[in-house]
Amino acid sequence: MKRILIDGALAALLTLPVYIGLANTPIINDWFLYGRGWATFHPLFVLGHAIGITRNAAIVIGTMFVISFVLSVIAVALTRRAVRSVLT
Repeated sequence: MKRILIDGALAALLTLPVYIGLANTPIINDWFLYGRGWATFHPLFVLGHAIGITRNAAIVIGTMFVISFVLSVIAVALTRRAVRSVLT
């Protein structure tokens, strides 16, 4: 139980840096500016009853934070596994 709490805390600490990295990626910026980024999120906009750019942006930002947290959890788990295999 203690290990899960530590991993969760580490993942929470890494969420913001991962989010900043994702938000500043040129591929994602181009996807929204020139691609189908907004169309991809349309089902979430409908589900969240989003009206207007502010609500749409809130849904996109929230989704990116969830993705950042999931990536952080994966990074913490892989790092823990790598350190454990090196030490044993």
